[in-house]
Amino acid sequence: HDILYVESMKDYVKVFTEGGTIITKQSISSVEEMLPEKRFIRMHRSYIVSVDKIRAFTNEMIEMEKIELPIGKLYRNEVLKILGK
Repeated sequence: HDILYVESMKDYVKVFTEGGTIITKQSISSVEEMLPEKRFIRMHRSYIVSVDKIRAFTNEMIEMEKIELPIGKLYRNEVLKILGK
């Protein structure tokens, strides 16, 4: 419930939570498999976001509380379908 988003950094991932940041040696794909599918969206090759924490979005960006993240071209159609645009 605390995860805001996950960012890939080659062999590591940064998990951004409401309480801070956790860095772990895993692939973003392995983290994606562990997260509940209905609550998280892979929206870029480097980012997974919590659907509950999205404030706004366009065709190209997702706005979280204090950050904007890009929507990757390969993920755009699926993201927009899930978010209802």
